[in-house]
Amino acid sequence: MKLKSKAYVNLLLVVIFWGLTFPVQKNILEGLSPVFYNALRFSIALLVLIPLRKKLGLKITNKSLTQGLILGLFLSGGYVFQTWGLVYTTASKSAFITSLYVGLVAIIGPVVDRRIPSRYQILPLGVSLIGLYFLTTPETGFNFGDLLTALCAVSFALHVVLISYFTQKEDVDEMELLVPQFVVVLLVNMALIPFVKGSVFINGSILFVALFSAVFATIFAVAVQLKYQRFLGSVGASLIYVGEPAFALFFAMIILREIPGKMEVVGLLLMTAGMVFGGISSFVVRDRSVKKG
Repeated sequence: MKLKSKAYVNLLLVVIFWGLTFPVQKNILEGLSPVFYNALRFSIALLVLIPLRKKLGLKITNKSLTQGLILGLFLSGGYVFQTWGLVYTTASKSAFITSLYVGLVAIIGPVVDRRIPSRYQILPLGVSLIGLYFLTTPETGFNFGDLLTALCAVSFALHVVLISYFTQKEDVDEMELLVPQFVVVLLVNMALIPFVKGSVFINGSILFVALFSAVFATIFAVAVQLKYQRFLGSVGASLIYVGEPAFALFFAMIILREIPGKMEVVGLLLMTAGMVFGGISSFVVRDRSVKKG
C-alpha cells in the first residue's frame, strides 16, 4: 500500500512536469529544429546521468540492453512526433491529442497480454476520438502538427504498455533500461536533423528549457515510470496520466494566453471523459475476468 501511495505521488509529479513542458517548449520552438532540440535535451540528460550512474545502479546487461533499445525506439517516436508537431499546433491541442495514448493503452494492453479488448475498452477510445473531432474544429482544422501529434500518441501508448510488460518481470532491474532508451532517442534525433527544417542555434532560453526538460520531464519522469509504474500497471498509471493535458492547458493559459473556443472546450471535455472511462473500464474488465477465473 505504501509503495502504491509513493507511485501515485511520484507519477502525479511527472504529469505536472510534462504538462508544463508543452507551453515552455512551444515558446522556444519557433524557427528552431525540433529534432535538434530533442538531441540537445537528451544530450543534457545523458551528461547529468554520468555522475549518478553508480548511485542509480545504471549497469547494463544483454537483456536490459535489448529491452531498453526497444523502448527507446518507441520513446523516440513519441518525442520526435510530439516536438515536431508542437511547431505547427498549439500547446493545449498538442497535450490533448498526445493524451489519446491513455485510451490506446486500454486497447493495446490487452492485446500484448493476448486478450481481446472488450467493448468497454473500445467505446471510451471512440468517445476520445469524437472529442478529437471537436477539438480540431473547422476553425482551426486538423493540421500537419495534429497528425504528427496523433502519431506521437501511438508511440507513447506502446512505450507505456511495454514498460509495464518488461518491468513486471523480476529478472530485469528497471533502472538498467534508462540509459539505452536515452541513447536511442539521442541518436534517432541526431540522424533526423538534416531532414527536418529549423535552425540549430542555441541561446540562453533554449538551453534553460532543454535543461529543465532533461532533468524533470526526462530523467525524473522516465526513472519514476520505470520504478513505480509496475505497482499500478499500465492502466492504473494511465488514469494518472489523464491529468497531463489538464495541467498543459492550465499552464498554456497562463504562459501563452491560449484560450480554447467553445467547440474546443466540448472536444476537451469529451476527450477527458473518454480517457477517464477508458481507465476505469479496464479495471472493471480485469475484475470480472478474475472473478470468472
